[in-house]
Amino acid sequence: MTTRSNTKIEKSTLNRCSNLQQYCLNSSLHGLRYIGTTSLSAFERIFFGISFAFVVVLAAYFISNIWQKWNDSPVIISGNPITTKIKDIPFPAVTICNMNQVRKSFAINIQSKRDKLTLDSICTSGDGLKDNSTDFEGKWSYIRQFFLNASQPCHDMIKICKFGMRTVNCEEIFTTVLTDEGLCCTFNALHPKLMFKTFEEDNHIDNTLSDFSYATWHPEDGYNQDSQEPAYPRPVPGAGNHFGLSLLLDVDVANYYCSSTSSYGFKALLHSPVETPKMANFGFFISPGLETKVVITPKISEATDLIRRVPMQQRQCVFASENNLSYYRIYSKKNCESECNSKLTESECGCTLYFMPRKYDNESKICSRLEAQCYEDVIYKIQNTMDSNLSCNHCLPACFEINYGREISTSILGHGNFQTVEPQLSSIYNANYITDNLAVVHIALNENAYSGNTKNELIGFTEFLSNTGGLLGLFMGFSVISLMEIIYFLSLRPYCASRRADVHESVQQHNHQNHVNVRLTNKKSFISSHGINDHYGRNEMFQRKSSTTATTVSICEDLQTKFISGLRSARQKASNAWVTFSEIYRDESQAPYPYLN
Repeated sequence: MTTRSNTKIEKSTLNRCSNLQQYCLNSSLHGLRYIGTTSLSAFERIFFGISFAFVVVLAAYFISNIWQKWNDSPVIISGNPITTKIKDIPFPAVTICNMNQVRKSFAINIQSKRDKLTLDSICTSGDGLKDNSTDFEGKWSYIRQFFLNASQPCHDMIKICKFGMRTVNCEEIFTTVLTDEGLCCTFNALHPKLMFKTFEEDNHIDNTLSDFSYATWHPEDGYNQDSQEPAYPRPVPGAGNHFGLSLLLDVDVANYYCSSTSSYGFKALLHSPVETPKMANFGFFISPGLETKVVITPKISEATDLIRRVPMQQRQCVFASENNLSYYRIYSKKNCESECNSKLTESECGCTLYFMPRKYDNESKICSRLEAQCYEDVIYKIQNTMDSNLSCNHCLPACFEINYGREISTSILGHGNFQTVEPQLSSIYNANYITDNLAVVHIALNENAYSGNTKNELIGFTEFLSNTGGLLGLFMGFSVISLMEIIYFLSLRPYCASRRADVHESVQQHNHQNHVNVRLTNKKSFISSHGINDHYGRNEMFQRKSSTTATTVSICEDLQTKFISGLRSARQKASNAWVTFSEIYRDESQAPYPYLN
């Protein structure tokens, strides 16, 4: 049993070696034929073996470089060759704030201690607070009403509005919004119910639903062409001042009580309609007595669907379907940062500032002077890029985003003994009031179409596969057929060879059994025929019994000897024929037939 097992193991090993040699001789990979040819010297075969190993290592090195580039820099930002028409993008949201935080007419009539503490908190910062009592805890309902009473209303601040070559009612296109500069007026922004997930009418500064409490535009999908409603946020009809937004602003300097800066006038900001404005740090100044022209340059960022399969941290942008914000319905980097600031302030100080997005359940707590030091430290740490303890670095840009650059130019408002484009200014207001209080602003685009940037795959799977295949083909002659050959010699060929061996063995056993059956049949026939002759000559056979028996045995033995001798001769001839056949195909100068074992 052990001998038979060892024989099988030796036979299996020989088959594997033979299979490997056959693969080397028949493979389409360059150089393996020389390794498998036994007629070459050992030195030659070793030389080609080392050469093959060298090119494999070299190909692996260059392929690893391609993989590294694919893995580290999968996205490229390129200019979009197709320009975007201005009718396909919204006019920016325009937010304007009076630097006056509290009107004098309101401040001088304050009676309650609570109102005085709130006024002191708004108009004084840091250690300059007049009253250091800390028994006041802010509530949103109170803060909301205080700002509505203390701030200049939009209809008093914005006197004349023109948009798209038409004079429009300012109260119809401007809404009130609460920012970090106090109460401001905004144009072309989404209604809060479309911007916030936690919208409740009573919890927002302007709880009136305007005619534009819907949206037909989304940063990722653009305008809905099937909508029956007028486009909103509004696109601009054309380029130039006459198609843009023109405003006449009144600062009402006589009613100033405390300014948010060291001057007086207005702060303005151009931003995406889906974002809340950050006026304190990013607003630009509009001075009274001047005519200000603001030229807008849209900065459009887009992305292809191919980069959706690239991890977010590698493509460095967020699709709308990946929005994970708690307060905002639409993702943008600025919205993410606003929400992050709010959550970090609430986490560290137990309250939020009045202008921050938040949940409005159970009368949200507004930070009071008691938490002033805490929230000032938190905001400083968030905005300080050198401090990594509190940061919003996880906020990435949206893959589809629009920002608005600007160029500002100013000129002194004309008044005197000459005619201007707006003659009603001189007819309604005197020269001193125009100089001290009024400002004219023109906000417009100067082109009918703009080019944007598109994020696309730098190296896709097709490019990676073609680059890899090119290197393998250059160094080794590798192709898809080479891969099929490897699979064949590792699996299909050994299996087929094993099946052929089993069939051959079965055929041999069957032939051997046939030979044995023929021998027995012949022997029985011989005996039977002699038995019949004995029947007819029974008397004679009886008389010569001993002689007949000896003759019969002699004949049988002779037949048996001849049969065995013939069988051995047939086997010897078959063996010689197989040896001759094997020697013919063992000629190492020719490649063997791939199916020969």
